[in-house]
Amino acid sequence: MKARFFKEKYLKELELKIEDNLEKYRSGHFDFEANIPDHYFEVAFEIDDAKLKTLLPANKNEAEVKNCILIFEAMKNLTPFHARDARLWVYLTHTVLLSYTRARWVIPADDIAAVKFIKDHFFCIANRGIERNNAASRLWWMAALCNRTHGLSLEDALTTLLYQSDVRANIVERPTTSQCLNVFSAILRKLHESYHTDKKLFERTLMREAMKKLNLAGGVKLLGVLPDQQINKLVEDCLTS
Repeated sequence: MKARFFKEKYLKELELKIEDNLEKYRSGHFDFEANIPDHYFEVAFEIDDAKLKTLLPANKNEAEVKNCILIFEAMKNLTPFHARDARLWVYLTHTVLLSYTRARWVIPADDIAAVKFIKDHFFCIANRGIERNNAASRLWWMAALCNRTHGLSLEDALTTLLYQSDVRANIVERPTTSQCLNVFSAILRKLHESYHTDKKLFERTLMREAMKKLNLAGGVKLLGVLPDQQINKLVEDCLTS
């Protein structure tokens, strides 16, 4: 199908009516509203909606890895520009990915808690909503980041990145590592080695301290222009010292 984006006016209307639509989120659907032409517009690239429907709702590392790869393949023509548009992801979580989203992110029974939960996972709220919280966009962005990693396959990179959520947050949410591909790749390669041995580098305290050291190094050096050999040595020192 062609990619569809909610129009801004309808997106805002949906967000304001979350409480009124709680039963739709829990067990209903938005098919009629989502398919009214006044509520969406199309962009000229295709999405494999059949592949999207095969996403696995299990909260397990293996399922997350498979889902990242599936959504990345299903949306292989998606550009980073369009991937930062909340209107695309909100359309998907309210239509073809509605069943997946409600199964993967089970809505709380308490209505007040449910409204906030729906904002987080069905919408794209705040600065990190697209990359971290939305049920669909988070998968695509993790795959897009890992797909650029040097020295690891997409599946190996995702398996490593998704293994421990706190470690993942320490890496992805720091600009020193997430925005510098060479640094990110070097870290992920070291973590990949640890994943297949003692998994020591996945200890929360160790990784936090290592990221602090890298941030300090990033404050005095332009890490992105350092030769790979120097970056590898710096990452090795920060992770093992």
